[in-house]
Amino acid sequence: MESGMSGEAEPQKPRFFVAVHVGAGYHAPSNEKALRSAMKRACLAAASILHKGPGGCVDAVAAAIQVLEDDPSTNAGRGSNLTEDGNVECDASLIDGHSGAFGAVGAVPGVPNAIQIAALLVKEQMKGSSLLARIPPMFLVGEGARIWAKSKGIALPETMIEVDQWLVTPKAKAQWKHYKAMLLGAKAEIDISSDGKSCNAQQTASIQDSQAQICETLEENRAGQSCMLSPSEEDSIMDTVGVVCVDTEGHIASGASSGGIALKVSRRVGLAAMYGSGCWASLKGPFGAPFIVGSCVTGAGEYLMKVFAARECCVSSSLSQSGPASACMKVLRSSVHDSSQNDTDKSAGILLVQADAPIRVPGNPPKLKAVEIAAAYSSSSFGIGYFGSAIERPKVSILRNTKQQNTTGIDHFEARIDLSTENLL
Repeated sequence: MESGMSGEAEPQKPRFFVAVHVGAGYHAPSNEKALRSAMKRACLAAASILHKGPGGCVDAVAAAIQVLEDDPSTNAGRGSNLTEDGNVECDASLIDGHSGAFGAVGAVPGVPNAIQIAALLVKEQMKGSSLLARIPPMFLVGEGARIWAKSKGIALPETMIEVDQWLVTPKAKAQWKHYKAMLLGAKAEIDISSDGKSCNAQQTASIQDSQAQICETLEENRAGQSCMLSPSEEDSIMDTVGVVCVDTEGHIASGASSGGIALKVSRRVGLAAMYGSGCWASLKGPFGAPFIVGSCVTGAGEYLMKVFAARECCVSSSLSQSGPASACMKVLRSSVHDSSQNDTDKSAGILLVQADAPIRVPGNPPKLKAVEIAAAYSSSSFGIGYFGSAIERPKVSILRNTKQQNTTGIDHFEARIDLSTENLL
């Protein structure tokens, strides 16, 4: 009452928005509850930082992705797909839309949370030149990324055995054994056919042994059920998890993290680490006009890297007269067409957040007004979630594709969220 009589307005709570995804591919209904829970916790982790005020976008993105990396139901950090050699090698990147600072790690072993290193690389760049005016690194790979992280004080397990006990889950190990046996069996059949001769006893035994390994692995993990993988029971999640955060003043950041594709070649660097491909964020359009947008992309990787998919999506959105969902579908349609010509997997998903210009009142900091969220995907399913200062609780969903029978097979989701209403937290 007194504050009203004196003409002083009560300080408003900071506004914010966070969007997350857990990869494109096929998400088994049996795993849906775990994925929805992971997305909710990721949204809340980001919100706990963003509700403190401006300037926390980089930390918010990192906090949300760390939750997803720690959850074994996602293909990032713990529970990641294993390489052909049976190891975990993670990719991650993060970009700050305000400064343009970008940090990434590729094929890094022995690190529970690759996004931590990417976030630190961003912060080091934002500080500027270091000792002797050396340029701070932007992208580190392999063991070099792990060594740099330890030198900067990031706590990491002392031995690879210790970290593998956390990163390699029984499910990931079983899938690796299954696919490895399939690969060995396929190679054996090719070797035999290339000889142009009938199978001898030793070659026949080799093929049968590979097939037996597949059945034995699955029987160990599925209590003696059919030795064939059932699409209704097994996840097939492509590449990354991703997060986009917008703070109360309209600053934006985006990040991605991934364990990569199953049975990948050791030291392969995937979509999640590549500049302009796995994630993007910017406060300006291609011609310099103010335009707040961020995106993250998930998919089989290589064909999406070639078109700088995340950046291209943001540029397309800034030029589009039909809204962000249309821009996402346009980029995805082009990428799917290229992958179809090369006979590669066309499963992909794009998550994009576009924010209205913040409200500016003389004497007060700018205030976030509203955002649009859009998702486009050519995969069977795409797990997304979002949360904001005017939303009571995180909204999460495993989107199921209803358009796979048409020409492009691309489905989409879009929503506009007004953040100018009273904070319900």
